[in-house]
Amino acid sequence: MIVVAIIKKYRKLLTVLAGAICIFSVYAQSTDDVGAVYKKIDMAIAAKSADSISKILSENKSSGDYQLIENYTLKKTRQLIITDNLELARQTSLAVIDNNIENFDAVELYSYIDKAILNQQAANQAAENRKRLEEERIAARNAKSKQKIENRGNYQVVSTASGHEVYVNEQQASFSSLLWTVKLGLADFIYQKGAEPDYSSLKYGLAVAANVFRPSERIILGCDFFADAHIVTLMSSGGNAEAKAAAKKTQIDSENPQEFFMSARIVPEIAFADFSKNLFLRAGVAAHILASNDKAITGSASTFFTPVVGVALDNVHLGEAQIRAFYDYDVGSVFNDEINMAMEFGGSILLPMAVNDKTKFGLELGVQDLLLMKNAAEDGSHGSGMENRVKFTFAIGVGNVTK
Repeated sequence: MIVVAIIKKYRKLLTVLAGAICIFSVYAQSTDDVGAVYKKIDMAIAAKSADSISKILSENKSSGDYQLIENYTLKKTRQLIITDNLELARQTSLAVIDNNIENFDAVELYSYIDKAILNQQAANQAAENRKRLEEERIAARNAKSKQKIENRGNYQVVSTASGHEVYVNEQQASFSSLLWTVKLGLADFIYQKGAEPDYSSLKYGLAVAANVFRPSERIILGCDFFADAHIVTLMSSGGNAEAKAAAKKTQIDSENPQEFFMSARIVPEIAFADFSKNLFLRAGVAAHILASNDKAITGSASTFFTPVVGVALDNVHLGEAQIRAFYDYDVGSVFNDEINMAMEFGGSILLPMAVNDKTKFGLELGVQDLLLMKNAAEDGSHGSGMENRVKFTFAIGVGNVTK
């Protein structure tokens, strides 16, 4: 009875409490459902799938919380705008409009995003146009510069390790390259003239030569190789009369002395590019060899080996022609009893007959002179005065292209 009395007394209060509990239960269930939908929208945006967002909105159109879901979708759309993901933002706002065309906030947001995308595309196109115009301007300028450089004939295009192309002059183009020329002297004549006794001869032989250079930015290193042999006497005149008379008694052909001349040199060179890339200092060794049974008649200087020092002018170009010249002093003559002083000098010109991108082939014409100042021997074993050996070389040469 007491309980019934209490219930009757507080009936209205209990009714209010029961209603509140029901409302709270429904609200809690609704909140849980909306949170799940929010997570689905987050996952769809992370996957950049506008179709998934449209499907989520469509599935929840009948939900009492649909307005909340729409607002959350538009909130995520604005965040996409901030992160500059305009295309996905446009598709997301369009998904909201497709499911609720009366959502004017979504329509306004879509219009704003679409204009921003168009403006961005226009800016990108303008930047691309400026870049293309700049490339065309640079290409035209380079073509004009290349034409000027080619007209000068002293430059070439070189690709760098990074893939760019640069124009360098002849000296720079040869950096880190081995420059070489090899020559075969098919006709090598030597004219010998002695003073005491008065004797002269003309001999024929063969020769071989090579020049190798390794240029760098500051220093150019090189080497001059040369060797020849004259084994055929074409003509001779004069000589020691007493020796000739003695030779006749032994049935030797004293009127046509036969002697063999051979010579060789290996001379390293160095040039300092800051001063001159064509002027070289030289120091090496040379040999001048005589093989003779008629030395008493001819008075020719005997075999001697000598260090040499000198200078050279090399890799000089006149058009396609290449010129070189050298002067050597034979230091060994200071210590030679027969020879008081010896020096050798000469030059050559290579006339290309065929040139391609890598090699050139041509004819080299060369002349060099060995000048000997001799001391008279007390026993008369050799002549005195001056002896001159002039060589004329006609050679076939081949070398790499250096410009």
